[in-house]
Amino acid sequence: MSASSKKNCDPVPASSPAFQIDCPRKSRSFDRLSVLPEYIDNGDCSCVCEYCGVLFWYVERALNMSTAAHPRYTHCCRGGTVILPYLYRFPSQFTGLYESRSFLKDVRAYNSMFLMTSFGANVDDDINDSRGPYVFKVSGQISHKIRSLLPDPAKGPRFLQLYLFDIDHEVENRLRDFDGPGSNTLDSTVINYLSRFLAESNEYARTFKNAKQMAEEMELESYAVRLFNHIEDRRYDLPLPGSLGCIVNGDDTTSTTYDIIIHSHHGHPQRISKLHPSYMPLQYPPLFPFGEEGWSPRLKLANRRGASAQNLTMNMYYAYHIHARQHIWSPIMNSSRLFQQYLVDAYTCIEESRLDYIVKHQSNLRSNYVSGLYDALSKGDRDVGSIGKRIFLPALFTGGPRFMYNHYLDALSICRVYGNPQYFITFMCNLKWPEISRYMDTHHQTDTHSRADIISHVFNIKVREFIRFLKEDKSFGDVEAWVLSED
Repeated sequence: MSASSKKNCDPVPASSPAFQIDCPRKSRSFDRLSVLPEYIDNGDCSCVCEYCGVLFWYVERALNMSTAAHPRYTHCCRGGTVILPYLYRFPSQFTGLYESRSFLKDVRAYNSMFLMTSFGANVDDDINDSRGPYVFKVSGQISHKIRSLLPDPAKGPRFLQLYLFDIDHEVENRLRDFDGPGSNTLDSTVINYLSRFLAESNEYARTFKNAKQMAEEMELESYAVRLFNHIEDRRYDLPLPGSLGCIVNGDDTTSTTYDIIIHSHHGHPQRISKLHPSYMPLQYPPLFPFGEEGWSPRLKLANRRGASAQNLTMNMYYAYHIHARQHIWSPIMNSSRLFQQYLVDAYTCIEESRLDYIVKHQSNLRSNYVSGLYDALSKGDRDVGSIGKRIFLPALFTGGPRFMYNHYLDALSICRVYGNPQYFITFMCNLKWPEISRYMDTHHQTDTHSRADIISHVFNIKVREFIRFLKEDKSFGDVEAWVLSED
């Protein structure tokens, strides 16, 4: 380090590692960095989307569509083009459960007691052995499977069957069937209330119960229930009686694409397609207590009608539902640890749907296919028969090898033009940021770790503000290029 540079770095002790770094030519003296800049408070989450009522921060506004007096936010409903039901009125006793700390602590256990489909996934529970915040983590795929309507006499009723058999002892049966963590702390009063509420209000539970009663009255030896994949578009109404499914006599189980056929007995567990509107409601009854419909390929955007209507994608659907809205209470957003599971489940649905699309449209991705074939041959894989059977992920698949490799090359190209990076800055989220704390206090919530949506919003805001600070304040000199990677 030159003498002139050393003179400008007097506040830094000689033993400091910073003394070994060459100061950039255009950088300011290090004594400027000894004074921390004032904290930039981004205010409260008080702006409201004019179309769907979503709350957002002012700095999240779409700059090209907003004015100072009328900020607009597009990540929720895309400017009013996504319209989904969000107008249900929940009983006060039901909403009161989600304000109870004891209920939220075991909310995943309560959901496991009332789910109608099994949850198939390799859940990593070891990650929660430490004192850190609760994390829901799975490895591999997630599958939802539904069993037959009649239980195996040797095993007793499980999942959906608990809604139909031995109703007088339903609470005892659910407690007996559940052997997961937290079973000793579950409240039988809460279980009894949820049993009665779901039996009366959940359209899926009523559909299965009515089918069982009709079969008994008609003395049918074998029957099945068909859950329709195509449901009439009702954006603002609750499911109508008989609109979700019907009873099928005997072995007449011919179905249209993605219809679910649930046999009375002798039926093996059936995997439910992620494209069926009942995929999420059957797995999360406490989040869909009325049997509200989930995403379906038939959903359309609201900006056009008829043949020109555009599809409402799965990503748009879940993005709409994981935003908090003004004056609208959502069990999904207030379900604490179950919200984490729902987010992971939703993300795997989106990712697997994208992978399925790529597998089915390999012929339409010929340029990527040829590129992948070239890569395989360059690596010495000369078994042409083996290569022809492979599925190549194109660069458009987010997180795939080609996607990451292309971004890696982009970063190297920047280094080739501007030289090696001078600073490697790690920016981490602080759950004690005033924006997060004020939001949790305003909404009377305490489990900050489970509000991944709010943490993500504030973190992205802070990252953008930090990059702007580095560019405009020039504490490290003129910023000519930068690369960002988020974990």
